[in-house]
Amino acid sequence: MESSYDRLVAEIAAVVDGVAEEAVAVGRLDDLPQAPVLAGRHSADLDAMIVVLDRQGSVTSRNAAANRLLRLLPDTSLADLAETPAAGRAFLAAVTASGEPVPLTLAGPDGRSVLMLGAFDEAGEHITLREIRRGLGERAQQRLAECIGLTAGEQRVCARLMAGRSIAEIAAELERKESTVRQQVKSILEKAGVRSQVQLISLAYSLSLAVERASATREGKATTALIDGASACPGAKAGYHRFGLEGGLPVLLFHGALFGIAALAEVRSSARALGLDVVAPERPGYGATRLPDGADPVALAVEHAVATLDALGWRQVVLLSHDIGTRFAARFAVAHPERVAALVAAPATPPMRSWSQTADMPTRHRVNAWAAQKLPAVMDKIVMLALARIARRGVELVPQLVFSDCPFDEAVLAHLDRRVVLEEVFSLVWRQRGAGFRRDMLLTNEDWSDELPYVAAPFVALHGSRSLTVSRNAVEGMAAAAPQGHFRLVEEAGHSLPLSHAPLVFRYVLAAGIRAGLGGAEHGVL
Repeated sequence: MESSYDRLVAEIAAVVDGVAEEAVAVGRLDDLPQAPVLAGRHSADLDAMIVVLDRQGSVTSRNAAANRLLRLLPDTSLADLAETPAAGRAFLAAVTASGEPVPLTLAGPDGRSVLMLGAFDEAGEHITLREIRRGLGERAQQRLAECIGLTAGEQRVCARLMAGRSIAEIAAELERKESTVRQQVKSILEKAGVRSQVQLISLAYSLSLAVERASATREGKATTALIDGASACPGAKAGYHRFGLEGGLPVLLFHGALFGIAALAEVRSSARALGLDVVAPERPGYGATRLPDGADPVALAVEHAVATLDALGWRQVVLLSHDIGTRFAARFAVAHPERVAALVAAPATPPMRSWSQTADMPTRHRVNAWAAQKLPAVMDKIVMLALARIARRGVELVPQLVFSDCPFDEAVLAHLDRRVVLEEVFSLVWRQRGAGFRRDMLLTNEDWSDELPYVAAPFVALHGSRSLTVSRNAVEGMAAAAPQGHFRLVEEAGHSLPLSHAPLVFRYVLAAGIRAGLGGAEHGVL
């Protein structure tokens, strides 16, 4: 499958460069799998479960993993989840009386018990149950690898050792010979200064616990909450994340395809430090939000966003968008101008008004643009083949596949500290088997410039000076087409602005909100 992917991309590149006929790429479709099969299971499916209860034990929220594995119904209570109703009552009594974290076993799938740890939030209104998983924490795993000098290949093997995989299983997953994996395991043990796999796991797990204790007071990741879906999807649920300072200046984020939502600690801490209360719906086809066949993802995302704001009681917000999220934010601003104080696109992804916009792009990005415009079926196969490759080989491939020939942005995304972002990005994409991501690749290459004159709110379009994936002229043209559009060039930044310049992006958001009148005691901004 990977050789098919590489041949297809190379032949489209030849067409784009004018050295081959379009028929060559079209003919290559016959050599591809008719429906590339995405594996039914991947590490992105195995996120730890989170369930939120009220004081009476009724389920008020849960993440996608809990929803999928526990098959929760709308009126589920702890009595239904605990191994026995008596165990559920005992847990509620213990956690209420002690105010400390209390363990509980739930009746999991296939007759297995699932160990959870429950504790009240700071307000004492809700109890969060988090699944206790075996293995080395993500952050500690990165630090251990960095400390003892593991290569990228050894890191992949080490992660699977921590998860309890055998040599044979690791070899199969990584498509390596067992002898090669054994040699890598030997090297890992030597670098860690231990003699056996048992000692390695003990050392690593001790480190993981130490990191957790040291990080206990820090703000945790934003997790998926669920609301009722749009009227177009009766009975469905839509996910959203919330981070920053609750009660602060309200911000509605339309996430992009490439940078996740809030996995990076700097993103969350920057929003909180600046007093921003950020809510980010998982767009249709991402995370827990389904994209029905034939549905308009832009219209559906706008409907979900309105439902989210209504559920939170928010009347007006600053819109923030990342890359293709620009189109979704613009549509929201046109459809609901009374709810938009300002719009900040960081980075901005403009309408594709002509093929000339791709002139300065690297070959791989021109290939994607050509395929999306000329042969959407080819673009869909390119994306599916890339997702299948990442699922087999690991998220370390994401920077190379996304930012091929864009060294600045590839380096930003490939930085060790941002692996957690890669995991979130792929998890959001993978849960709906790429449905939203695949549509985004088509939406990126459509012309929606007719909507820009109707974006009435102030519209700030940020563009990195080192971005090679988007035309600066096109972004400037987009800003000029909006009644209150403003172009801003960010020096020494690329398309990866949300990761490399999170504090700067949020400062633009705060300034836009205050100028629009959202400041004041109501939002914690005096």
